[in-house]
Amino acid sequence: MIKGVGIDVTEVERINKNLKNEKFLIKIYSEDEMEYLKSRNYNPQAAAGMFAAKEAVSKCLGTGFLNFGPCRIEILKDEFGKPIVNLTGNALKRAEKLNIKNVQISISHTNQYAAAFCIVE
Repeated sequence: MIKGVGIDVTEVERINKNLKNEKFLIKIYSEDEMEYLKSRNYNPQAAAGMFAAKEAVSKCLGTGFLNFGPCRIEILKDEFGKPIVNLTGNALKRAEKLNIKNVQISISHTNQYAAAFCIVE
């Protein structure tokens, strides 16, 4: 059963301006995500797509980032490159409280915008 949906659109340039800011990176991205971004030479479209996905997931949880930071929602890739969501800390606790068992995410981007759509079951 679908328990929530979320969508977000992010300007790539807004994220690109912050990719050299270490405080921004630590606040937004987990260590695994930063490794991925490093492997992609901090591609701004990839970083913006991950950011939009975090926002979409937080909307599915119904709280935004009220009790946890964006780094508690990890956007990783499976062996085929499909984006997957890993929740930690209070984001995971919120999902458990809502009895969420499955999080699906889709990410797309152009040179200017990144968008993400999330469904939780």
